[in-house]
Amino acid sequence: MPHFLRFFLCLVLFSTVSRAQTVLTGKITDLSTGQLLSGVNILLPDGSGTVSDMHGQYRLTFEQPGTYELRVSYIGFEMRRQKIVITGEGSQRLDLALRQNSQILQQVVVTASRFEQKREQLTISTTVIKPSDVTANNSVTADDILNRTPGIHVLRGQISIRGSSGYTLGVGSRVMMLLDGLPLLTAESGEVRWNFIPIENVEQIEVIKGSGSALYGSSALGGVVHFRSAMPDSIPQTKFTWFNTFYDRPPSFHTDPWAGGQPPVAVGMSLSHRQRFGKLDFVGSLNVVGDQGYRVGEPSKRVRGNVHFRYQLAKGLHVGLSASHLIDSTRLYTFWESDTNAFVPAAGSTNPQLNSRSMVDPYITWEGKRSKHSLRNRFYRSYTNYNNEDFGLGEMYYSEYQFQHRFSIPWASSSVLTAGLVNQRNLIRSDRLFGTQNTDNRSAYAQFDQEIGRFTYGIGLRHEQFIVNGRLKEQNPIARAGFNVRLWKGFSLRSSYGQGFRSPSVAEMFSNTFIGSVRLASDPTLLPESSRAFEVGFLQNFKLGGFEGQLDVAWFRTDYSHMIEYNFGVFLPGVYDAQDSIWIAAGNINALAGKYARFQPGNIVDSYISGIEAILSGKGQWNNWGVQFQLGYTYTNPINKNPPLSTFQLPVDLMRFLKYRYLHLVRTDVQLQYKRLMLGANVRYNSVILNIDEDFYRFMPGLSAYRLRSIKGDLLADLRVGMAVNTFFNLNFIVRNAGNRSWMPIPGNIGEQRNFVIQMQCSF
Repeated sequence: MPHFLRFFLCLVLFSTVSRAQTVLTGKITDLSTGQLLSGVNILLPDGSGTVSDMHGQYRLTFEQPGTYELRVSYIGFEMRRQKIVITGEGSQRLDLALRQNSQILQQVVVTASRFEQKREQLTISTTVIKPSDVTANNSVTADDILNRTPGIHVLRGQISIRGSSGYTLGVGSRVMMLLDGLPLLTAESGEVRWNFIPIENVEQIEVIKGSGSALYGSSALGGVVHFRSAMPDSIPQTKFTWFNTFYDRPPSFHTDPWAGGQPPVAVGMSLSHRQRFGKLDFVGSLNVVGDQGYRVGEPSKRVRGNVHFRYQLAKGLHVGLSASHLIDSTRLYTFWESDTNAFVPAAGSTNPQLNSRSMVDPYITWEGKRSKHSLRNRFYRSYTNYNNEDFGLGEMYYSEYQFQHRFSIPWASSSVLTAGLVNQRNLIRSDRLFGTQNTDNRSAYAQFDQEIGRFTYGIGLRHEQFIVNGRLKEQNPIARAGFNVRLWKGFSLRSSYGQGFRSPSVAEMFSNTFIGSVRLASDPTLLPESSRAFEVGFLQNFKLGGFEGQLDVAWFRTDYSHMIEYNFGVFLPGVYDAQDSIWIAAGNINALAGKYARFQPGNIVDSYISGIEAILSGKGQWNNWGVQFQLGYTYTNPINKNPPLSTFQLPVDLMRFLKYRYLHLVRTDVQLQYKRLMLGANVRYNSVILNIDEDFYRFMPGLSAYRLRSIKGDLLADLRVGMAVNTFFNLNFIVRNAGNRSWMPIPGNIGEQRNFVIQMQCSF
């Protein structure tokens, strides 16, 4: 054979081999039952892949030989990563078995003790919220998803865990808010800006229900909410979510301000990406929302961006930097024109605001075999422009060094010491709002946790100084202790005691401004709050065939000293001026009330909140059907031991309740799934708030009549239906407040009417 012919045949053979395809086939089964699973996603790192058919069979084609990693995922089962070597042969086979997901039974939490623990080992009540909960309810801001969580309600931005807080216009929080372990409360007002939190990239939200001051300092006496951001793994991940909200007409009782026109709408999108480049981890997200507002005169627009870089310098040694920025334009709605015209604000009761929030977090961590050191820092700048008439600027400089060591003790399976030093400096500046102020918080803390057989206990101590304008205002040692014992498989009994405290915010001590038409006053003589919290509870895990569940029951009581509560009052003068007389003659009570109304903080000497909470959650998978649910009920008894006398001669039994608390809260969520289809419902019940500021009755039109009509409380239901179109694309339709019920969270502020949400989500 001539040489050129041999060469030609070699080229043909080589090209044929190089174009040869390998077909990978196999079946997917349930590891525990051996049942074939249909609709299972089998993905490659580049995002391509396939789905198992109705017989559990799959087929993948590979163009080139090599080593590949398969990512196999299915609802109700643990995701499996499987490496396979493609040899270049014509066909290969790989059968895979998936393990049923035990997320409910095996939830891991870090906030309770600052290191990973299973829920069944915790000494204090904890609730975990997953990203799927955020998406299912189209929670555009973090407070929306928290308001659907058992034991929690949010009143006009003020979060309350088991009745810990009332209504304070967002000034001063009794719940510590954390993002990746660092505080989120603003320097000037001690509030959380909910739309600043990047929930589009959250891995898990952990809620600690009880005093966390020993570990997290001031403001944690009512609990802790920790937003933990997701970090990349070996496979890049991108998520894109778009939604459009259409507000319905108001409930029939109210006047329709959009009669003859179109009701308002809202539209928004979020984009997040996570990827690992060798030793560098990158996370980025973008969120844009435009909302015309469900009431007249409160449109809002915002843009938020977040980035996070983490680099591995050496084994166990990482440096990182994260940064966030928010621009938010809105109008703050104060109260209605009347109960019938509740979707229109009273004259002069909206306040335009332009907000910007910036945050930069540099850090370094080193983790060895038994020890861990971390130095984390946060610069947080919050700026608010009030209609170009005044401004508030707050800057927080936060640094925390933490040391953690795991001891090797023969009789204990785990022994962990956590200790740290914290320095926080707040610089506040404004024209008339706060003036120029500065505060310092300095603290040291230590906690020891140990597990011996079925017994776990933890003890902690913290000392903190609170300094205002260079003068020491308060310093306190506080302690906590708790234990947990697993009496038998799946059952654990826990008990905890924790002291707490909160220093008043700059806004509570020095503010002098208007919220809409109401003056927000202050009191520089305010005393810090302190508390003692007790809890006894149990956790019961159970499994029945393809169903697993968890029952969590707790009794709790918190005693407060010098609790800071806001009081609304209209202090009329002995002699009216000419303008007052004109308003009185014209019947313009709103203008008169706005001129002389005050919203001012004060200390309550002694109070307590006790109650009981029960949460039943579960999930199951049978053939192509799946179900998951959470049912939560919370009863609280919030008592003021020294109640004031009633202006309207209301009974003492009513006045003794702390203001703006619910006695009964019900939070439920149920979701059914069949193959790629989903149907769900979120139902919430709030009993009526028994005690509010009485001067609201005098000057807020229609308030008394509205509260009498709503004496049985509010029952709200959201419905949702969705479909997984393919591996990468989901389409959902949500009806919020499906019954179009009229409800009022706080006096003069009507809740949102029924609205329809179209949501699209892409993941690749």
